[in-house]
Amino acid sequence: MMKWLGYFLSDHTQDMTDKKSEEAPIRRLPEQEPEVIDKVLQDSWQNAKQITLQLNDDGYLNVYNISGIVIGANDNLIYLQTDKMVTINVNDIRHAKLKEGSKPI
Repeated sequence: MMKWLGYFLSDHTQDMTDKKSEEAPIRRLPEQEPEVIDKVLQDSWQNAKQITLQLNDDGYLNVYNISGIVIGANDNLIYLQTDKMVTINVNDIRHAKLKEGSKPI
């Protein structure tokens, strides 16, 4: 029974670490001009490069980050491939940048 206590404790510690990183506040990046955002999205789409987007949420009070590769666009929507496909309204993007070390796939 004693040897299992260490196992449960390490799982609990890892779970708490994961939750803490999820709850950490996200630093608000400066809002970019639409032309700059469009350039980053185009580069991701044409060269299959990973990007990180910061999106406005909850009436522009909160922000969150999402990373992936642009796989398509339609009107004001882009389709971002993360671990699943995500549809994002371009007007919700606050900041866009190429991920450091991103190379074409």
